[in-house]
Amino acid sequence: MSRIIGLLATALAISSGLIMLIGLATGALSSLTNLLLQITIITAGMAMIIGVINLLSVHLRRIIGRERGLLYSVALVLSFLLVIALYVLGADAERRILLRDVEGSIESALAALLVFALVYGAYRLMRRGVTWAALLFTLALLITLLGALPFSQLSVMSEIRAWMVAVPASAGARGLLIGIALAAVVTGMRALIGQERAYRE
Repeated sequence: MSRIIGLLATALAISSGLIMLIGLATGALSSLTNLLLQITIITAGMAMIIGVINLLSVHLRRIIGRERGLLYSVALVLSFLLVIALYVLGADAERRILLRDVEGSIESALAALLVFALVYGAYRLMRRGVTWAALLFTLALLITLLGALPFSQLSVMSEIRAWMVAVPASAGARGLLIGIALAAVVTGMRALIGQERAYRE
């Protein structure tokens, strides 16, 4: 029975993949392609809802059982309820305050922590031994941090920082995107030829 279910799952995955590939490449089978896309969007939305419910249930069990990390669980549940209440009952002004003040402050604090983590990482690298990689990392970090400061005396650093963001960092990001695209293509091809078994489990 399990073998038949596995074969049916493989046949469904291959046929769905071929329909999507033909529909997106040629424009044919547009109605069927749109139906599959809508089913995918609904499935992704349901998966997100299930994930949120699971997260809340885990933290509610931790609160009821007074387990370790109780304060973090309380903060998460209260934050979730507050955000939902503001979006359901609040006006546009309250939503803007939530986005601008709360999320902006949290993102700024995380960015500051990232700076400290990078500086500490550079310190640890240089402490282990002065190598070309450690020197390059530390130099790039210093140029980036100094170039972000709003001082006219550091305008040269700002120009070097802008060049680093526009050329080496952009090239690295494009390389990562190419790698992600190749991995997606390989995974899709494995699903089309029936080699990907994850959806059977």
